[in-house]
Amino acid sequence: MSDEQQLTSPSSPGGGSSPCGSAPLPPAALPPDDALSPTVLGRALPAARPSTDHVQVRRWVLEQAAELRALRSDLRDQLAASVAPAPDDDGLPDNIVLVTSELATNALAHGRAPAHVQLLLDGNEVLVVVSDGDATHAPFLAEGREPGEGGFGLQIARRLASDVGWWSDATGKHVWASFPARPTS
Repeated sequence: MSDEQQLTSPSSPGGGSSPCGSAPLPPAALPPDDALSPTVLGRALPAARPSTDHVQVRRWVLEQAAELRALRSDLRDQLAASVAPAPDDDGLPDNIVLVTSELATNALAHGRAPAHVQLLLDGNEVLVVVSDGDATHAPFLAEGREPGEGGFGLQIARRLASDVGWWSDATGKHVWASFPARPTS
């Protein structure tokens, strides 16, 4: 399952090229025709940073996919302790856990380990940020795949979260999702 595309330089003509002068190569897990089609740019996940008003509640560091189960369990417990249940949306914790698991899976499968997962709150929303050390691949929304072929993690995140975005810096790539919520008193 891949939700990433090779980054290119925005200052280069036509969206950029790799340092060797040829078109950027897709990650090995993507079908080449999907990754190199001209419509891929139209499906890029928006590059944006979330609000800086959030306070970190918990952080996890994952080295391998086997640690995802413990992350989901710990995250569920932390949400129960930190976020008041909403009377009209009792599925919110499950949605946050599912999206976080999808983003962490992508980071481990297509980024550079370790994956760092942060749970943050600001009084009105829950923010999850998943980071990895690979700043060379941009997240993109996979389309045109059959069920079972993978690549739907960001599609799930966009459907369940209020907002989803990403940014990169010297430490790597950071993909985030936000959800409306109230902190416990």
